[in-house]
Amino acid sequence: MKVSFFETGRYAVPADLPREWPVPSGAYDPELGARAYRGMIERLRYVEELGFDWVSVSEHHYSPRILTPSPIVSAAYIAAHLRRMTIALLGPIVPHGNPVRIAEELGMLDTLAGGRLVVGLLRGTTNEYLTYDLNPKEARERTDEGMELILKAWTEPQPFGWQGRHFQFRNVSVWPRPLQQPYPPTYALGTSRESCEFAARHRLGLGVS
Repeated sequence: MKVSFFETGRYAVPADLPREWPVPSGAYDPELGARAYRGMIERLRYVEELGFDWVSVSEHHYSPRILTPSPIVSAAYIAAHLRRMTIALLGPIVPHGNPVRIAEELGMLDTLAGGRLVVGLLRGTTNEYLTYDLNPKEARERTDEGMELILKAWTEPQPFGWQGRHFQFRNVSVWPRPLQQPYPPTYALGTSRESCEFAARHRLGLGVS
């Protein structure tokens, strides 16, 4: 059994903070934000001393509740300050992004972190699709295609083209590749039958919540 600490980058929410979503960005206090990230590292150093195996960071937007819009940036910052704990990413949210860039950045991050990476690839939630003006009805298709492209980018030794429904690339050849070969422990996250079948078909772990 491995035990993970879920790190949110806790922002000290003032009592008068608006309660609607999205929270107006004018309510953000830069000093409180900087303090939240300093506190994150202080907390995780203590968590590492306690013997936790992993720290987990996730992707959320437009809200102080979880102050980590980019789990890759969060994980790079954590990796630079901690020496032992594995870093588990609950994200990036695949349909939001460019799968080739995600594959590149995760390969770079796994190398920088000395092979301490675990990856959970997310479909996300409806409010997060609206953040990027995406059609929620396309989320599963975009996620499945994006994840297949990420896995191929990590494992295909020769440049290749990709002409899918949602993503098209003339040439793909990812540098750097992950330090862990063929790629870090990777989980498809979801609770539906389709998510389970996708994970089984690609021999991935399955994360449920």
